Amino acid sequence: MWLNIPNILSGMRILTIPVIVLLIVHSTPGSYPVLILVFFFSILLDFFDGYLARKLSQETKLGQILDPLADKLMVSCILVALMIKTDFPIWLGILIIGRDLLILAAAAVIFKGKHAIATSILIGKATFALLGALIMIYILDLYPYIDLQILKRFFIVLTVSFLAWSWVEYYQIYKREKNA
Repeated sequence: MWLNIPNILSGMRILTIPVIVLLIVHSTPGSYPVLILVFFFSILLDFFDGYLARKLSQETKLGQILDPLADKLMVSCILVALMIKTDFPIWLGILIIGRDLLILAAAAVIFKGKHAIATSILIGKATFALLGALIMIYILDLYPYIDLQILKRFFIVLTVSFLAWSWVEYYQIYKREKNA
């Protein structure tokens, strides 16, 4: 059954995206706590959709598509908002969004040829976690009384390193799956 608790949570996570984006773009010290609350709520939804899918044995093909799609939509939309509102490097935003689009395109090609949904890999999960941390640092830095410049630089370097590593890994998987 496609309509289950994990898929509903993934759908709810997608619905938080425009709220988070608007709160970032129009952030004020007064709206800051709401932004943090909605952002962490979305992170909890991400955790629980996967956890409950496994725990309740409710993993579905829709969930296998919806969860990573929600991740990529959230990251892309938040990055655009951060590039508009903050000093988030535009080149890095383009690199991250481009990587996600390539992964989605490769997954679509593999699905079309084999009707199989590619699962995520450990380096991909680690890269996503670093992206989440980088985004969180930029969101926390929106508060006017916080300065996280050094932390932002450190996580940019770390994230770029993991992006490059994950690109290599995903490309090797794509080549192997495409030629198999």
